[in-house]
Amino acid sequence: MHLIDRYAYMSRIRFIDPAQKVALSGLVIGLCLLLDRPAVGLVAVLWMAGLAIIWAGLPAVMVGRLLLTEGLFLLLAVVGVAMSLSLVAPPASFQSIQFGPLWVSSNAESRALAALLVTRALGCAATMNLLALTTPLIDLVDLLRRLRLPIVLIDLITVMYRFVFVLLESLQRMHTAQQSRLGYATRRAALRSSGLLASRLFIDAYQRSTRMQTALESRGYAGDLRVLPLNYQHSRLVYGLGAAIAVSLLLAWYLS
Repeated sequence: MHLIDRYAYMSRIRFIDPAQKVALSGLVIGLCLLLDRPAVGLVAVLWMAGLAIIWAGLPAVMVGRLLLTEGLFLLLAVVGVAMSLSLVAPPASFQSIQFGPLWVSSNAESRALAALLVTRALGCAATMNLLALTTPLIDLVDLLRRLRLPIVLIDLITVMYRFVFVLLESLQRMHTAQQSRLGYATRRAALRSSGLLASRLFIDAYQRSTRMQTALESRGYAGDLRVLPLNYQHSRLVYGLGAAIAVSLLLAWYLS
């Protein structure tokens, strides 16, 4: 959380209207889902990586590592789509390898579908990376207020976002304390420590929520978490970028 927020607050486009950034991200994601060609996803990845590095000023190494991690995860996820395992010999149209009684087979259609899934998902993931690493939560909360979403839903999003990472920090501290006391030295000890960790984390979450409710009520909480609005910049460059990205994705779809 702290790393994501740090990049979001230090981004060069941090003060651009979040509505424009969300609209740009929605446009790219929509085109990636509608235009069913692997080239479309690849072009979207290049656009988003370039904008993150050049336009937003994010470190190129960080952006590259993030995309590489997501790409490897997606490749592992579509292995089952590209290849199939069977105890029966596949048809002659399949490329197959036999390992004892087990057949590993694949054909051109399954590989093409796997490539489409990976590139489409990676293009969407790169788009969400750009939005998350350039737009702090308070900007998104302000946008949701402008969109007239229910106040209760907005407050739940804010509290859940904060609590997830607070509890992760508590989890790390508890796990470190258990490790320092050889709580995971054996399998039996690891099971016992894991159970204690889960129960203690639940109690800690309940206690934190109670304290937060008390603190909010003592400060006059009336069912609405207010944040100070900012004066955002309305950038015309976003419209040009949106048009250029849309045209390039359509060309990639048409030419592939």
